[in-house]
Amino acid sequence: SKTALVIGWNGAGKTAVIQSLRGGSSEPLPTRGVIKNIATLKYGPPDEQLECALEMIDVGIEPKLEAKTASYQQWLSQADAVIVVLEATKTIERFRPEELKHAKELIRRMSDEPEIREKPWLVFANKSDREDTLPVEQVLELFDLENIFKGRTWQLQRCSALTKEGLNAGSAWLVCKLLDEGRPQGLPSQHASSSTAPWFDDALKPPTLLR
Repeated sequence: SKTALVIGWNGAGKTAVIQSLRGGSSEPLPTRGVIKNIATLKYGPPDEQLECALEMIDVGIEPKLEAKTASYQQWLSQADAVIVVLEATKTIERFRPEELKHAKELIRRMSDEPEIREKPWLVFANKSDREDTLPVEQVLELFDLENIFKGRTWQLQRCSALTKEGLNAGSAWLVCKLLDEGRPQGLPSQHASSSTAPWFDDALKPPTLLR
């Protein structure tokens, strides 16, 4: 089994994404304290499917940058991967710019933490079901993702916790990375994809990836 730390600003839909990945309700109550959920993520065609049991650590804390950054510290050493959930809507861009600023700074700070900087980072651009959803290119620019994750192993995945769009594609990429990392050194990987580019190989990705 593997462990992922789930981070993001309040209201982005972290808990909803986790519950949807587990097959549960996409409208959970706001998280208070620390909740650990386990989901069985699958990747590949049915006859050659790979599975990975993933424990996701969801930390609920007040929407203050210092408090949120501090709340994640004790979980960094346990994380095999990081899942970031962003609210990718025009509403946050136009009417809640401070939240966008804090969300971007939170990602920047956490990505510099030595325990997790070299881990796979899956970034979910959530709320793609809404009419005011942002295009992928704008998400990259607004949150400065290409600069923050330059030289890292990361993936940007458009998704909706409500309709589950994009969740399978994102989790497939994460399973691929986590299982590849667990292979003994010198053993060839079964999955070919770039370690730095934010797009998954067309031959491997489900058709809902990104757009």
